Amino acid sequence: MPTQAEIRQQITDRIVETLQAGTALWRRPWSNLENAGSPANIVSKRSYTGVNALILPLVASERGWSSRWWGTFRQWQELGFRIKPRPSHVKSGEWGTRVVFCKALARKQAHERSGKEDHGDDREHDSRSFLLRTYCVFHAEQVEGDGIERFLARPRTTTAFEDYRPAEEVIAATDARIEYGGNKAIYLPDEDFIRLPVRESFESQHEFYATSFHELGHWTGHQSRLNRLVKNARFGDRAYAFEELVAEIAGCFLCNEVGVPQSTKLENQTAYLASWLAVLQQDASAIFTAASQASAAVDYILAFSRRNDEANDEDEATVAGVGG
Repeated sequence: MPTQAEIRQQITDRIVETLQAGTALWRRPWSNLENAGSPANIVSKRSYTGVNALILPLVASERGWSSRWWGTFRQWQELGFRIKPRPSHVKSGEWGTRVVFCKALARKQAHERSGKEDHGDDREHDSRSFLLRTYCVFHAEQVEGDGIERFLARPRTTTAFEDYRPAEEVIAATDARIEYGGNKAIYLPDEDFIRLPVRESFESQHEFYATSFHELGHWTGHQSRLNRLVKNARFGDRAYAFEELVAEIAGCFLCNEVGVPQSTKLENQTAYLASWLAVLQQDASAIFTAASQASAAVDYILAFSRRNDEANDEDEATVAGVGG
């Protein structure tokens, strides 16, 4: 059983390796496929969050899998399927994919578990630490049985999201202040607004949405929302680089949720790449914090449009006479 430190280091090393190769594993290329998208659990149907949302796309990409669905051995079994036999070229213990159950601990709890005295000095550490446990999941491509085809990636019968209406709805629902003009995309926390170049100046429609989601990621960090921008100052002179990493991951998670295409390359992020690598190589816990904060930012942003959807459903039910 790997230790907490070994789990963190193994995952960090893998992510650092992909960044050094010029690819961000949290970015997913556009694919007009049904059952594609953010990795999700086959039973709960919920998307994986935090560092698992980074690990699973990496494994799927390495093995050429496109479906979003994953589950434990028991979950697939209870659905009436079975795990395929391990191919001879795959080492024992490497057929399944290890994901992480990650529980945040208060600083005092973390010190108690480590046996260290809490001196109240959090200048170099977050006020939270993470208790990690691993468990094994299997991708839909690793499963067989009658009906498994409905969980595999396949061409869509319609061109869903062609006009990116879901992306427009997500942005509008936040009621964030966005101004257009100039040649720079930026979030200004002191004035609490986003400035974007006009839409026509972007190379493609999806680049506009990817950039908008990135800046909305920053917008969630304001003190009136998730109050993250101040907390990230723990990284000292690397605070800016770390916050950019959080916004980058959050923006990509949002694109995955609504089906906006993305490049898997980092040509537009080369200015940040070296600083991201420096942060990750120095602190093996940083990717867990970044992924956790990015997931929280996505949940915060999506809550607005989901709340509107729920209100619309209630209105429709009332009109139909269901609401009493």
